[in-house]
Amino acid sequence: MAEIMTLCYICGKPAKHVCKLCGKHVCDRHFDAKLGICTSCKKGRKLG
Repeated sequence: MAEIMTLCYICGKPAKHVCKLCGKHVCDRHFDAKLGICTSCKKGRKLG
C-alpha cells in the first residue's frame, strides 16, 4: 500500500503541519510552531 503524502499549499514541498486558523497543510518553512499557524495567516492574508 502506497503512503499518501500531503504537500504544502504554499510551496509544494512535503507538509508536516496543519494551520489551526485556515486548516491548510504546510511545511516546516511555512509554519510558525510557536503560534501553530501558517505564514500566510501570520501575515493576515488568510483568515479561514
